[in-house]
Amino acid sequence: MTSTPVVRVADLTMEELAAALGAGRWLLLPFGTVEGHGPHLALGADLIDAARICGAVAERVGGLVAPGFPYGVCRTMRNFPGTVSLSAATFTATVREVVREYVRHGARRLALYSGHAEPAQLEALREAVVPIVDADPALVALVVGPYAFLDPVREAAGLTGRDGHAASLETSTVLALDPRAVRLDRIPEVRERPRLSVFRVAAHPETEFPAAVRGDTTRVSPDLGRRAVEHVVAEFAALLERVARTGREW
Repeated sequence: MTSTPVVRVADLTMEELAAALGAGRWLLLPFGTVEGHGPHLALGADLIDAARICGAVAERVGGLVAPGFPYGVCRTMRNFPGTVSLSAATFTATVREVVREYVRHGARRLALYSGHAEPAQLEALREAVVPIVDADPALVALVVGPYAFLDPVREAAGLTGRDGHAASLETSTVLALDPRAVRLDRIPEVRERPRLSVFRVAAHPETEFPAAVRGDTTRVSPDLGRRAVEHVVAEFAALLERVARTGREW
């Protein structure tokens, strides 16, 4: 199914939502953060990514887009100005209640997409839906992160092993989705991904990335952003169509 107008849950009446969910349409739930993204990206960059990607994918597959959830789990960037971090327990419990409500109202296929790549957030999303699918094994629930499909784009741009938070790929993606959220004149010059602690739990992890950037910023361009968005949307939509058609991811 292609070229279907995006349907936002918040714009529907109760009868319209019931009919759409009853027809088995995918429900896409965007999750973001309010988090420091260097001196050049808006605090809401992750939700910009999640909401826009979900909207474009929903258009391709005839899905629905739930209202975006703006807060998340931000451990590594927690000490930068503006970062609002929930505990994993609070985030998990909140997501679980939201998903349960949509399931109670008839959702059978759900895709939770996070514009925030922190492993703690992605794991919390999975943890949120485990008891729900345990209670109803026929339910389809996917958790997808922002870098799930981007390896080919990263490799083509020469960013393999060099990319990271608020760096070239994320900045370019936001630039393609919402240029107002990018301050091009404030992008710090970072030429490589810093070596990060693997084992230490630190009170001030930001000492390893004082600009709130964790990767090469020298490849930022609108073209890179457009290529990234087009690739992610195509791959994400193809994934949902395969799962709906065959029940399998591949």
